[in-house]
Amino acid sequence: MKHNRFVSALKTPGFLVKEYLHRKPDPAHDWHFVGQERQAEAQRLTRELEAEGIVLLPGYFQGEKLATLQQGFEAAVKGRPSPHDKEALLNLDFLVDHPELMPAALDDFLLEIMTGYYGKKFALARTSAVRFHPIDEVSDAAYLWHHDARGRQLHLMLLLNDVPPDGQRMSYLRRSHTRYYDHFRGLGEGSRFEKDVAADPTAPERTVELAGPAGTVGIFDANGLHTANRNNRARRDVLLFCYVSWRHFKPVRFRRTDVEQLGRPKREVATFNPYCELVG
Repeated sequence: MKHNRFVSALKTPGFLVKEYLHRKPDPAHDWHFVGQERQAEAQRLTRELEAEGIVLLPGYFQGEKLATLQQGFEAAVKGRPSPHDKEALLNLDFLVDHPELMPAALDDFLLEIMTGYYGKKFALARTSAVRFHPIDEVSDAAYLWHHDARGRQLHLMLLLNDVPPDGQRMSYLRRSHTRYYDHFRGLGEGSRFEKDVAADPTAPERTVELAGPAGTVGIFDANGLHTANRNNRARRDVLLFCYVSWRHFKPVRFRRTDVEQLGRPKREVATFNPYCELVG
């Protein structure tokens, strides 16, 4: 531990400079995804996201759109047990085989909220389709209060079944997302915050549950403290999309024809990722 703290003290100044640059907007950024009539609504939600670290849109996807996403999800996770969790199904690469799920990742209004938050170019950098089966409560890894050790980064979580506030939801600590961490606490080794949250008298009133009816969307800054919850109440079906403006890009595959028919700047949300792969 002493060695880690010593190394952290040496590396923290450079680490903070990188984080500052990571968060700095680009004044020339001009991406818009909706017309002016919806921009004011998106800007209001962007301001809420900036203030709280999270915004919830209950039942955002409905009707045929939701049904199509649910059907695509079923096909995407079928027969795919998670290598990390025996009571879960997992698919990390599904947009090539299930392009019907792309509208969730590239929804115009949701991207408008995110472009206002980043104020610079960003890209889809990771995808996950996960079914969490009921299981006894878990208290380790992602089931502890943590941040994602990647600095300022937006995640979009879409619930594809009803998730009650006491179910297998994600909990988020509002207004915890703007913190700059030293090198030690900014990396995975020191990024757990169970004691910090337990000692914070404001934590109960600041905690929000990412729960709601099927079709609910949550957009949150993963630099904020959050925790997953596992219990026996009901399964949770979720699509998770991570958007990155700098660093931490991962390979994401699309069908070439799906990307080529996108308009700018939506096409750039796909291809700004240097590891984007167009198939076919």
